[in-house]
Amino acid sequence: MKIIQVTDVHLGRRGEIRYGANLHERLDRCIDHINARHGDAALCVFSGDLTETGAPESYADLKSALSRLSLPYRLLPGNHDRRANLVAAFPENPTDDNGFVQSVVDTSEVSLLFLDSLAEGRVTGELCDKRLAWLDARLTEAAGRQAFIFLHHPPVELGLPLLDPLGLEQKQRFLEVLTRHGNVGHIFFGHVHRDIAGTVAGIPFTAQRGLHARFMLDLVGEEVVEQAPPTYGIVLIDAAARRVVVHNNDFLETWPLWSPATGQRVD
Repeated sequence: MKIIQVTDVHLGRRGEIRYGANLHERLDRCIDHINARHGDAALCVFSGDLTETGAPESYADLKSALSRLSLPYRLLPGNHDRRANLVAAFPENPTDDNGFVQSVVDTSEVSLLFLDSLAEGRVTGELCDKRLAWLDARLTEAAGRQAFIFLHHPPVELGLPLLDPLGLEQKQRFLEVLTRHGNVGHIFFGHVHRDIAGTVAGIPFTAQRGLHARFMLDLVGEEVVEQAPPTYGIVLIDAAARRVVVHNNDFLETWPLWSPATGQRVD
């Protein structure tokens, strides 16, 4: 199974330049690249901060852009989003019985779980009792299959002093649910605008840099933003082999191509 992960789109006003980038153009080029290279993917997951302010017109622009995407997609909210406006613009995007933007895609081999970690009015993320109960029930239903979790906020401290306090508030409760079931194969998230991989509670995780500007790597605590090439993730899951491979694709990068056999340029 191939899944595309796009995160931190931060779509704002048309024509706006933020940190030197036009994010509408960047999203359009991301969609073009996915359509051209990964039309065989099963799903494209947009893991939060779809918009900059949660404005209805931004979701309308997002819907127009996504109408060109050749893959089915799921949308998750991040702290910059507004749940009501997201749901109003995308009524076809599933929600749970409590109105949270949570859903599941099941196959015979895997279960893909999409979590709503938005805490309205806060930068930090939240998984309240209702959302954790939903997760617990879905993992029970997925018994005997690998489950893969997608959400916006990191459920683990990453060694980044400025960003770690802005992650998921209920980290330990969330991880207790996952470890109790023992069938979670990977956690995917965004929010931190960096490419990061590791494990937490024995479960592998990856974060994607996304389409917005990148936070510079600073393990001391000075907040600086740099305009790095945007990226999306290509997730390859082989459930039978219990193998997950994640590629970060710098889709705007163009470099000369060389033949290893001849040492000559081929572009």
